[in-house]
Formats: sequence, structure tokens, C-alpha cells
Amino acid sequence: MVSGKPSNLKSFKNSRNFNFILIFLCLTLVFLGKLDLIAIRNVKAFLSDFLAPVTYAINKPVKEIAGVFEDVKSAGSLREENIRLKSEVRKLKVINSKASSQELELLELRQLLKVLPEKKNNIITGRAITAPGGVFANTVLINAGEDFGIKVGQPAISSLGLVGYVVNVGLKTSRILLLIDINSMIPVYLTNSNWPAVVQGQSGKLLKIKFLSSKAEPIDGEVVQTSGHGNRLPAGINVGKIVKSFSGKFYVAPTVEFHRLTYISIITNKTSQPFFSKTFDGFAPLQKPESSINLKGLNLSGKRVIESLDN
Repeated sequence: MVSGKPSNLKSFKNSRNFNFILIFLCLTLVFLGKLDLIAIRNVKAFLSDFLAPVTYAINKPVKEIAGVFEDVKSAGSLREENIRLKSEVRKLKVINSKASSQELELLELRQLLKVLPEKKNNIITGRAITAPGGVFANTVLINAGEDFGIKVGQPAISSLGLVGYVVNVGLKTSRILLLIDINSMIPVYLTNSNWPAVVQGQSGKLLKIKFLSSKAEPIDGEVVQTSGHGNRLPAGINVGKIVKSFSGKFYVAPTVEFHRLTYISIITNKTSQPFFSKTFDGFAPLQKPESSINLKGLNLSGKRVIESLDN
């Protein structure tokens, strides 16, 4: 029989040598980690400096090729953009020629119908010196008055539309009643259906629609403009848009943001007429008839007459 001791001894020696190698490697790594490897860092820096020109020389043609591809793509997109712009220019030329011919036709029709030309508006712009709103009325004060030809009743506008109209004028200032005030009533019309109406402020964000025909069918988002009825205000000024409430009622949302008013323009050659004359003192309550005793009889001609005891 062959004994197994030599083979076991050999395997033990091999495992022992392997363990020594591992320990040596670990100690070496720990030693290298603790060292201040200045030389290694210097070598890395040298290699970086040496390889930088090489890297730049390799990357430059790659970047140039990428730039060429980008130029080709941009040239293609520019060509498409140029074609689109040319087509739009042709369309605009056609529209311009049509507008010119329609303008000439409109002038000829006006001459035939003897339509009165609209007068140009004289506008004075002032700065709002008070915040919109108030305790009893929604008004705003501007720094322009009689010195600039402003009078009571003249309309006030902004870049977005109608603001209100002048209710009080001083030498240097003017007070404007805002469109949203409850005392403000403006004749308007619905631009889509051309139905006339009157909008009244509610001291809130929306305007109430009054005197609108029952046959009218307002559209949500429909533009509302001044109608010019009664010579109150010039026609064609934007007032707002139709909005529909949850209850199904229609209101007008003003286009002007009243809390952000800075500059307000006054149309000085337009003076709105009041709804009532200056001598109007208001509606008096109905008077009850005085009780009296009447006498019936015949006069000399034979006609029946009624006379009162007061006579």
C-alpha cells in the first residue's frame, strides 16, 4: 500500500505559500497607499501634458466633421424656411392687393352714398394719480383737466378698451367714473349678432347686461363694443367679452384690468350726452287724487256737467 502523507504535506506547503503571497500583496498595497506618491503624480501630469496635443490633434478633425454635418443640416432647414417665407410673402402680397382694391371700392361707395366721414379723435393721455376704487364710487383721478380741454362726459379709454367717462373736471385734474361702477350704464352691441343692449356695473369684476332682446342668443366669448346709441360714447370701443355663469346667465367681463391702470386717455372731441336733461329732478312718487264732492247737472245748453265744491 502507498501512504498518503507526502501528498498532504505538499498541499499544505502550497497553501502556506499562497497565504504568504496574499499577505505580502496586502502589506504592499497598504504601504503604497500611505506613501505620498509625488513621483506618480508628476508622471501623470507629464503624461497629461504630453498627450494633450495628441488628443487635440485627434479631436479637431472630429469636431470639424461634426460642424460640417451641422452646417449641412442647418442649410437644409434654412432652405425649407426660405421656401415657407417665400410662400407667406406671396400670400401677403395677394392679401395686400385685395385690401387695396377693397379700400378703393369702399371710398367709391362712400362717395356714392354720401356717407359722413368719421372725425379723427383728439386724445389727451394722463397718468392715474389715485388707485381705482373708493368707498362710495369706483373712480380714478388723472393729472389732466380743463387746461387740456377735458370736459364732463368725455370717454376715457386705455390700450385695452373702455375705462369709463369723465364725471368731474378741475383745472389740473379730472375724475373718471369706471365702467364697473354701479352708476355706470353704457350702450353696447354684440359684435356677432349685432343686438343692442346696455351694460351696467356691479362694483365687481363683471358687468350686468340689461335691455337685451329675448330673441338674442349671446355666445360665450363674444366681443362687446360700444354702440354709439344716444350719442353717449363713440362706437366701436371694446368693452369686454360675454361670459356665462354657472347659473346660465350671461355677463360681460371687461377687457380693462382696472387695478393695473397707469395711463388713461381722454377723447376730448367726444362729449357723451346724459340720459336725462339738466333740469330733470328725478322721478316723483305718484300723487293720490284729492277727495271731493261733485255735483251733476245740466248747463244752459242742455249738456251734463260735473262741478266740484272747490269751484
